[in-house]
Amino acid sequence: MHILLVDDHTLFREALFHVLNQLDSSVFILEANNVEEAAQLVSRSRNLDLVLLDIDLPGMDGLTALPELRELAPTLPIVLLSGSENASHVTRALEKGAIGYIPKSCSSHEMLTALRIILQGDVYVPPRLMGKVSTPLISSAHSVNEQCTSSPLTSRQIEVLELMTQGLPNKSIARTLNVAEGTIKLHVAAILRTLGARNRTEAAIQASKLGLIDNYQQASQATS
Repeated sequence: MHILLVDDHTLFREALFHVLNQLDSSVFILEANNVEEAAQLVSRSRNLDLVLLDIDLPGMDGLTALPELRELAPTLPIVLLSGSENASHVTRALEKGAIGYIPKSCSSHEMLTALRIILQGDVYVPPRLMGKVSTPLISSAHSVNEQCTSSPLTSRQIEVLELMTQGLPNKSIARTLNVAEGTIKLHVAAILRTLGARNRTEAAIQASKLGLIDNYQQASQATS
């Protein structure tokens, strides 16, 4: 799993390394101090699974940078990190296309829980802020992501889906994509839920109907 961490505080990045390593045994972390560096890495790195973007950055702040990063990588999940728990910041983050908002005041356990939720394809807002952010707005974050791309799945999920339709088990998919098997399980769960499928065969058939994979015959060969 490849994660881009955008934060100008070295100490915070080092602390977050230890947390992220608990998320996946094969986490590879890229670092950026500002939006300019982040944009360069997003443009060059085609295998990113997630971006953790601090709001308070030197020069252009994270909220302002969101549309630019979204344009560079429409399907890449971007999560805002912030020292603020201001509901207006959460609202603006979701409106601009973030799929999660994680306060820096949260515990490592809370952050891991939030990231797992996000990697499964859901939007995350801290429970204590839920009452301050309307449910329709949270739902609209899904719409913002989907409007940025013709596919309801992320680019990494499409890669996993294509290998699923070839009948490969999770272990083989993980080896092919050079990630941990646990990461693949998260992606498979998100794919099934997004496509409304009960198993891999149904997912492949639905993906074929949506034009996410090349042909129905290939899809029908997938095993549940």
